[in-house]
Amino acid sequence: MSLPVAILAGGRATRLGELARDTPKSLIEVAGKPFAAHQLELLKSRGVTDVVFCLGHLGERVQGVIGDGSAFGIRVRYSCDGERLLGTGGALRKAMPLLGEAFHVLYGDSYLECDYQAVASAFKASGLDGLMTVVRNDDRWDRSNIVLRDGRIVRYDKANRTPEMRHIDYGLGVLNARALARYPVDQALDLVTVYQDLIADGGLAACEVHARFYEIGGVEGLAETRQHLSASLGSSPARRHLDETAQIVAALDPGVIDRMAGMLAALRERGGRLFFLGVGGSAANCSHAVNVDNVSELTARTNDEGWESVFVEWLKGSRLKQEDMVFVFSVGGGSLEKNISPNLVRALEYARQVGARILGVVGRDGGYTATVADACVIIPTVNPDTVTPHAEAFQSIIWHLLVSHPVVKAAQTKWESAR
Repeated sequence: MSLPVAILAGGRATRLGELARDTPKSLIEVAGKPFAAHQLELLKSRGVTDVVFCLGHLGERVQGVIGDGSAFGIRVRYSCDGERLLGTGGALRKAMPLLGEAFHVLYGDSYLECDYQAVASAFKASGLDGLMTVVRNDDRWDRSNIVLRDGRIVRYDKANRTPEMRHIDYGLGVLNARALARYPVDQALDLVTVYQDLIADGGLAACEVHARFYEIGGVEGLAETRQHLSASLGSSPARRHLDETAQIVAALDPGVIDRMAGMLAALRERGGRLFFLGVGGSAANCSHAVNVDNVSELTARTNDEGWESVFVEWLKGSRLKQEDMVFVFSVGGGSLEKNISPNLVRALEYARQVGARILGVVGRDGGYTATVADACVIIPTVNPDTVTPHAEAFQSIIWHLLVSHPVVKAAQTKWESAR
């Protein structure tokens, strides 16, 4: 689901002082290129095809450098404030004829390495008029300013912070035309006002992301972003993959893993059985977890009964019971609508029918597995181009963590006992 992206690039960049006196913020040099060039290259890599720059101060300079976007493989159009600046919300209101029914909103000083298509899908699934991406902050990069409840933002206040605020605005939103239609055209308006009005109406969804945000709004942020882009553009693929791995580790929820360990210990205590399900690389992780393959039965059932029923029929033949447990390793988690691993969905439907517990380690949004599991680790997406290798790698990491967890481990492993 690809939506247009509105880039808010009309401000005067006063926090950058002399750096932006005669240069619009979008054209400030970062790692050898205008910052806007980095933004467009990133958006292109994330599947975006249509961008509208909302311009004000020195906007003609941006148009002269970026042009129609063909150099970046993206269509670029422009909406200009005119004689007086309209603010972030007013600029969007004026640009509505170019943006259509729904669109992303990106600040002109933000470099956000998240999954834009996943954000768009979360907006569509919410059924609300707006969505704000948020990141768990706990006052790390700035003071947290958002309260989440049941997938919605119930408070967003940069001035009056409270201890219950754990998240911060990540810098990317999604709006539909209805969210802006209530405001007059060509009048100054702040995007914060739009968000707060949506919150008052119960219409602002939240999408939590896990990738670090970068920005050039101030001198310190500009220095960090220059360092990040210089390092990432010159780094090897291995270095980038390892850096992404570190981001994922920092974003994982250890409480979910501890809860899984407790459920596995309880399974052993009641004498239940554990069934592992996975497809492709995830199937190899299942084999590792149980130290055995049943490829003969799998291929026979595929040949005789069809792919969609292979797992559910295996569970039926194994007489899956309420005291048993099903553990899924999967990247997508299964989806009948998208025809992704429907065999996992059918198996989990049956597991729920008999009352067996369900665990999962999955990627992206977790699909059907995350929806029905009693405990599920979703491997955060920090780069949409590397979802599969990270998800499958972390399946093995988490499984090894579980079997060595103090409440699960039954005996000391060889090398640890040989010390």
